Amino acid sequence: MATKSPGKTREKIVSSAMELFARKGFDKTTVDEIVAKAGVAKGTFYLYFKSKDDLIKELTFETMPIMAMPSLNDPYITVSFPTLESYLLQLGKEFLEFYSENYRAQIFFHMLSLRERMKSVNEIYSQSCSELLREGARRITAYVKVGFEDALIAFQIFIASLMHYLHAKECLGFSQEYYLKKVVGAVLNHLRLSVSV
Repeated sequence: MATKSPGKTREKIVSSAMELFARKGFDKTTVDEIVAKAGVAKGTFYLYFKSKDDLIKELTFETMPIMAMPSLNDPYITVSFPTLESYLLQLGKEFLEFYSENYRAQIFFHMLSLRERMKSVNEIYSQSCSELLREGARRITAYVKVGFEDALIAFQIFIASLMHYLHAKECLGFSQEYYLKKVVGAVLNHLRLSVSV
């Protein structure tokens, strides 16, 4: 008789939890529902996670925007992407693709509603957001001679616009590609104004 690998069992628990959390939210999903969907015993859940809150913390980190943009860590950005426009378009594509899969956007938005009540989730969110914005601003300054504050505001505009698209894409009536090009254009205009001031 073949035994399940520990990694596969853990994956099943996580993917089942993601689906349930996305559909029902964190508060309304129970460990009993997660293990039933995963097809494992309740004790198996506790082999991998101390509590539902531990699982929530892990999923919080995994669904943070900083996880959505692997090109943010490219050490050769100006070689890989010769212009800031091409770089921001790449980051935007990565972001929107990341959140189009596996219920990540729903979980991220559920997490935002939970962070005031769960200190550990709020800490993960705050640290991840700060790191994302600082790194994004630092990358912008590799392309454009602006102050760090202006680069930070530009990257905040970029991220906030992408978040808005996730939340309201049905209302906007624009294709993802068109919206992304317009957002990048707005960020570049902000930076041009910052340089000329």
